[in-house]
Parts: sequence; structure tokens; C-alpha cells
Amino acid sequence: MIPDHPVNYAQMVLDNSTDAIVLMGTNYSVLAFNQNLDTTIQEYSGKILKTGDDYRDFVIAADKDVFFELFQTAVRGESVTIERLASLNQISVWYEYKMAPTYDKDKNLLGVCLRAKNIDAKKKMEIALSESEQKFRNLIESAPNAILIVDSRGKIIHCNLETENTFGFSREEIINQSVELLVPFHHRNGHDRMIEGYFQSPRPMRIGKDQVTTAVKKDGSEIFVEVSLNGFVVNQTSYVSAIIVDITEKVLADQKIKNQIQELKEIARIQSHEIRSPLSNILGLVNLLESGMPEETKKEIYTHLRKSATDLDTLICGIVKKTAISLSQ
Repeated sequence: MIPDHPVNYAQMVLDNSTDAIVLMGTNYSVLAFNQNLDTTIQEYSGKILKTGDDYRDFVIAADKDVFFELFQTAVRGESVTIERLASLNQISVWYEYKMAPTYDKDKNLLGVCLRAKNIDAKKKMEIALSESEQKFRNLIESAPNAILIVDSRGKIIHCNLETENTFGFSREEIINQSVELLVPFHHRNGHDRMIEGYFQSPRPMRIGKDQVTTAVKKDGSEIFVEVSLNGFVVNQTSYVSAIIVDITEKVLADQKIKNQIQELKEIARIQSHEIRSPLSNILGLVNLLESGMPEETKKEIYTHLRKSATDLDTLICGIVKKTAISLSQ
């Protein structure tokens, strides 16, 4: 069936676009536009756009400088795209503006085509995600312990400032490196399989709570650590967060207490056994003195009594000294 009147197929294509489109001559005159642009212009300004109008008359004052700069860039033969927040009835909407030079069939510059695309939902989602990510980063940075984010390959994709302080590596040295960088050589055997197994069945896990484990610093020294693992998913990609607490001082303090307890037990053993011998001697000699005996025998008993008392005093001084040394360490 042949139409009774000519059909402007190009206009039909323009009107079916969800973008607002206008074609301007090099003098800013409107050569063509689609229905979406006409509707947008009326909503924003209440004006009606017609072919031949100077398009600058429809650009709001806040956008004139940007519009002129983009237009001149397009006239010079370059395409340019920007994102900009527009306001309509106190409602802000994000648009993507693209200006591109347009040529006739002989490749002579005809004018400039402006396309405005509503990207409000997409842009606000990007901003929300960016803000959430920033809050997440701020939370990690403010943490008092080292925190790593590790991907399924075992690569470190993020770390906080405390990680640098704890291990001595800069961020540049640690990002995109295997987490085994922080694992002592004698613990690395099978570590990759452990990571793979954890990603297959992620669950909250605490390493080093019941059995002491270590991590290695940049200078090669080892520290005692407690590691809390937790899996999470972002954009269908699995990650593991590792919170690492340096418990070296705690472990050394616990060991010191254990050593002191052992020494005090030894002191108690000395008190209960070694002191009893000279003390028993003293008591026995005192009983002999009280039983009555010749003077010569008493002198001999006094000699033994003095020796036993000296031995007892030596033992007590040794205990006091050993106790003081143990408690001062």
C-alpha cells in the first residue's frame, strides 16, 4: 500500500528515540528536532520550539556558558559528552549531553547535533554506590586493626592504613599481591588450597584464638596474630575480609605470667621441702637443750643450732631474692 502523502521517515526515527534530539546550524538555528525535545523544552521553560528558532533562546542562563563551549568544540569537528544536573520545578534530574558535528552527503559541515539523555536513575545509583563505598572505606580506615579484602584468587585488593603500620608494607607494595606475602614460609604449604576451600564454603572463622598462629612483616620478623575471616558478595563476585589483630604483646605477657607461675611453684616447693630440714634441726636441738644436759654438750648443740639457723636464713634470703627477680621481669 502506497501512502497518500510523503512520509518523513527520518522524523519518525527521531520521534521514536527516548533521547531529546535537536539539529542546529552553525549559527544556532534549529534545523530539526524530535518530539521528546519539544516536550522537554515545554516542561522546562513553557516555550514552544519551532524550526528556524535560535536555540540559544531556549538554553537556561545557568547552562549558557557550558552550551557555548560544547557547541564550539563540535563545530571544530570534535564530539564531546558531559553529564550535568538539571533542575525542573525544584526537582533535580541528571542528563547526559552529547554534541557532535553533523555533515551533509558531501561531507560539508551542516551543523551540530545535540542529544540529551535522561540518566537520572543510573547516575543516582552510581552516586549512592560511590557514597556507600566511601563510607565503607572510611569505616575500614578508622579501624584500629589491620583489615584486608581478598578476592577468590587470594589477591589483596584493598587494605587499610593500620595494615601498613602493622606489617611495614606500603599499600603499593601489598595491593594485588598474594595474601601469602604475609604468611610465614613454614605455614605456606597448602595455604592456597585453604583459601579455595574457604571460598567454596565461606563462614565466619577465627584463626589464632585457640592455637597461636603467626604472620610475617616486611622485615622478615614474625608476629603473633588473631585473624577473623568473613565472606561477602558484591556484584556476584565473592570476597573475604580478614581482620588481623597483632596479639604479640598479649602472647608474650601470657608467657611471662606462665614463667612466673612456674618459678613461684618452684619457690613454693623450696619452702615446703628445703626449709623444713633446717627448721626441723632447730626444733630438735631446742628440745635437747630443754631436756637438761652437761655444759659441754650444750655448747656443741649451740654450734649446731647456729649452723641450722644460718642455713635457714640463707634459704629465706634466696627465696626472697628469687621472688623479687621473678616478679620484676
